[in-house]
Amino acid sequence: MFQFCKACTRSAVFATRQDVDSTATLRDKVAGVTVPSFLMSTEIGPTQIADNVWAFLWMPGSWGQANTGLLVDPGSASMVIDTVWDTVRARQITEETAILVRNAPVTEVVNTHSDGDHWWGNDSVPAGARITTSTASLHAMKEETPPSGVQAFASLGSLVGWVPGPLGAMGSYMNLIRGDAAFPKKRPRLPDHSFDVTEEIQVGAQEVRLRYLGPAHTVGDLIAHVPGAGVVFTGDLLFVGSTPILWHGPLGNWIDAIDHLLSLDAATYVPGHGPLCSGVEIRALREYWMWVEAAGREHFDAGVESAHAARNMMHSAEFEQFASWDSPERLVLSLSTLYRLWKGEPAAPPTLARRARAFADAGALVKE
Repeated sequence: MFQFCKACTRSAVFATRQDVDSTATLRDKVAGVTVPSFLMSTEIGPTQIADNVWAFLWMPGSWGQANTGLLVDPGSASMVIDTVWDTVRARQITEETAILVRNAPVTEVVNTHSDGDHWWGNDSVPAGARITTSTASLHAMKEETPPSGVQAFASLGSLVGWVPGPLGAMGSYMNLIRGDAAFPKKRPRLPDHSFDVTEEIQVGAQEVRLRYLGPAHTVGDLIAHVPGAGVVFTGDLLFVGSTPILWHGPLGNWIDAIDHLLSLDAATYVPGHGPLCSGVEIRALREYWMWVEAAGREHFDAGVESAHAARNMMHSAEFEQFASWDSPERLVLSLSTLYRLWKGEPAAPPTLARRARAFADAGALVKE
């Protein structure tokens, strides 16, 4: 049996693009061995992806393993894109960032959406930095379950995970989501600036174009485009090698957002989860959603409930091209949202009860 240690895989050195690409084979190294993704975690130090632009990647991009970014204008100012929910990882990124911003203090921070793994580390950025997100995302952040609530929910899950049936499946899956993350003790600092559709921010001589493309994954999804560097930070509008989740919808908005990302024709895209990518991986995500929409709707129209639909779809030939993506059981989470929408219910953030039901279905799939 292979054994993995988070401390052993933590990298304190700056990574190269070759280092990042090599992590894509991590799952292959443990072929035939069932290992939770958080135990296979590889936290990569700052990876330079363009002149004065850096990404902090967290492989394989599973639950909570979010990517963040840094834009530096030497001698002037810097911007941070997203902050992680694990306080240990957030501290590590802060320490590594300090080396890169010695003569360019962080003055701007962007949160791409309201999921905690992309903003619960806001207390790790300088107190004087302005934090920006979309108006829709800011509203959602204020309404979301705080870190203490998620921690309590996950801790309860660890206690009931052994129980047969939906309760045990939900509990074990929620505990899996938390993994070994150390959540903040209190609700982190909220953004102090928001925008509705577009916003341009100058970071020294660098222009950063923010655009709201939600609702899709969540209600407030935005991207940060650095045209001068040919880089786009996409938040969770892109998952690469990791199964995406439609929490809010509608799905058509997400497909439109993918088309917009492709139209930017950037040299490098930094997804919310997974390795750096180009148009090839973005088109694969589009194909996934087109398949989910078509096959899922067929099951819905036939009266097959969402958990059984997910099970059938995961055993289909069409699913084989996506089966290697991390956490494939997340399909049932997206179907739970799509079934609501197909019933004519309005797109909305998931309630705690709705998440619990979906986690129970996902947990059952994992146990099969």
